[in-house]
Amino acid sequence: MTVAIDRSAKAVLADYEALSAAVGHMQALPLGLAGAAQAQIVGIRREAALVQLQQVPASRLGETAKGLRLGALERAGYKTIAQILAAGEGRLRMVDGVGETTARQVTAAARQVQVATEQATRLHFDVVGRRPDQTQLLAMLRRYDLATRAGDQFEAWIAWLHETVGPVAAAAAPSANSWLKRAVMRKGAKASAAEALARLDGLLADPAVHGFRGHLVASRQEVERPRSDDEVWTDYEQNAAQLLGILGEVSEGSDSPANRGQLPAEIVQRVSEQSLDLAFLRAGLRGYQAFGAKYALVQQRTILGDEMGLGKTVEALAVMCHLRASGKDRALVVCPASVVANWRSEIRRHTELRAHVLHGADRVSARRAWERHGGVAITTFDALRRLEPLTSTGADGDGASITQIEPSLPLLVVDEAHYVKNPSTQRSQAVARWASTAERALFLTGTPMENRVEEFRALLDHLQPALAQTVSATAGVAGPAAFQAAVAPAYLRRNQIDVLDELPELIPSLDWVDPTELDLVAYRAAVSAGAFMTMRRAAYFAARSESGTTPDSAERSGKVARLVDIIGEASEEGLKVVVFSYFREVLDIVTGAASLVCPGAVYGPLSGATPAAERQRMVDSLAAHVGPAVLTAQIEAGGVGLNIQAASVVILCEPQWKPTTEAQAIARCHRMGQVRRVQVHRLLLADSVDQRMLTVLAGKQHVIEQYVSGSAIKDASPDSIDVSDLEVVDRVVSEAEAERLIVASERRRLGIDGPSPVTPTG
Repeated sequence: MTVAIDRSAKAVLADYEALSAAVGHMQALPLGLAGAAQAQIVGIRREAALVQLQQVPASRLGETAKGLRLGALERAGYKTIAQILAAGEGRLRMVDGVGETTARQVTAAARQVQVATEQATRLHFDVVGRRPDQTQLLAMLRRYDLATRAGDQFEAWIAWLHETVGPVAAAAAPSANSWLKRAVMRKGAKASAAEALARLDGLLADPAVHGFRGHLVASRQEVERPRSDDEVWTDYEQNAAQLLGILGEVSEGSDSPANRGQLPAEIVQRVSEQSLDLAFLRAGLRGYQAFGAKYALVQQRTILGDEMGLGKTVEALAVMCHLRASGKDRALVVCPASVVANWRSEIRRHTELRAHVLHGADRVSARRAWERHGGVAITTFDALRRLEPLTSTGADGDGASITQIEPSLPLLVVDEAHYVKNPSTQRSQAVARWASTAERALFLTGTPMENRVEEFRALLDHLQPALAQTVSATAGVAGPAAFQAAVAPAYLRRNQIDVLDELPELIPSLDWVDPTELDLVAYRAAVSAGAFMTMRRAAYFAARSESGTTPDSAERSGKVARLVDIIGEASEEGLKVVVFSYFREVLDIVTGAASLVCPGAVYGPLSGATPAAERQRMVDSLAAHVGPAVLTAQIEAGGVGLNIQAASVVILCEPQWKPTTEAQAIARCHRMGQVRRVQVHRLLLADSVDQRMLTVLAGKQHVIEQYVSGSAIKDASPDSIDVSDLEVVDRVVSEAEAERLIVASERRRLGIDGPSPVTPTG
């Protein structure tokens, strides 16, 4: 009987120890995998740095330290810094004319250059070459993510094991002592140990604990499972944004100046002290994204103006998840109708929050569900006008009686916030009503000031009216530095080049085409009619035919012929293409032209009339298509809110009046999650309205970059603009006046209003 009891006690305690060890192993996995990933990153950067240093002459070391004697080394064949690093101090001392001091100094200088080069090296994953070291790193990042998520999933179980079961196991441990030790134990101690053993056995035998064991084993097996190269790279192509977020988590902090948007020190300190509970968030955050979310929490009523493509949506979701973890389970997102489906998809994909669409036929029932269960409500600017932020019983737009929510909404998010820059519009007034009663308000826009500084101030007035008053015309006249300092408490902006090191390069191209004879006929007719908008699209008219765009008709238009060439080249490389135009008529033509190259793989046209759900379906179909494919879209519909990382070739059919319109469209593809370099082709007709517009646009872009490219105090710039500059800008950005002048200029050039003058072509 005693032997049986001994075995039972030892078996029960061994069972506990095995479970505890399995949990400990699972808890240690993230730290170990993070360390392995960091070592792999160092190795990749070191190798990349050495490749660069193979092209750097050894003579450049003379710039790092005075008095270095490099002549003897160069004569001995050490021509590059990489060769000096490979040789090392010992071999350098063997060169005639090189002493111990010189060898040591030269080697130290070369290593300093190597370290600096490694730190400056950007990590780009090569989806074509699939380098083995990068494959290993991506596999580690996925394993780290799985291990971290398992730790979060089992957090309650792990706490139970340590806090509840652990003390019971410690109390039961004497039951497994040798018979001699048990023989000298007091009777009460034996009884307590036996009682604890029985309780421990009961706890471990619980079916729920059995299920926990199974999940623990399955999770560990999934983390440690070998992955093929194909699986690793397919995972990266489909989930690049998430994996790059994980890369940032294991390799970078959130305290770099770029992450902070160079905010004043006192704000940075408060933000750094803010905690961030992401228990309800599934996505990984980059350091700058975590900082942005904490900034929004600390400052409460802010504009997040990160450059397009940096993941502002995920930053907003992080804020929602933190508030949900603190018991504030209600947020309202206001956005254009075209991106409602995208917001719903992102919430469901990246969070544990409920999504309710307060738009369309089911808006009343969706609102009731939101009020009853909490979560994130999504509505449009127009629909917001029918939602009154009152506590009394009211009615919706159809007369249905519903109960209004409490006035203190935890979070209002306004996406594409530049839509409410005009305070006299109904949608701006609706946003103002909700923002005034919301506890926190977060405006998202990569283009907070499109044409005038006053537009930016109008956005601030929704959030912090007192601050808006301090950035009146005086702040604008004082120049960009004063402007950015004034708005720092409510405005954070980071640029891609500063924080998204691994983003593939953007390759812009101005594709000038000569007009065909038919192009000239159509263009001259448009100029004669004084029809500016017709002038902008006339270069495509020659490609029209009764049977749609045909190979012959495509050749009749210089722009369409070039578009077909670009799509053909992309198709041969297996790349996906997005074509943007302002004009639906142009889209119909280019959609037919694209079908000549990629029959059965052309999606669109996506226009302003396309329902939001259908827009998302088109984007999803483009991504899911195996091989080359094309999406055609109106630039103000497809260029806003959608994520089109599947495409890496962008074609802009004509210049747009607002530089930010083109930038937004390009950012649909060149954004976090993109794994290939993005080629941007701007189709331009020589000696036409296209060329005249580019001249005007150059002036507009300069002002926008001066005022919005940074988010806080910068050193005073020698080209800070003054009053006279602002007057020039106001004239430059007046589209109606510019259109009139361009039409008049083209009429003179073509001799329609008299002799054709000599017109510069630059």
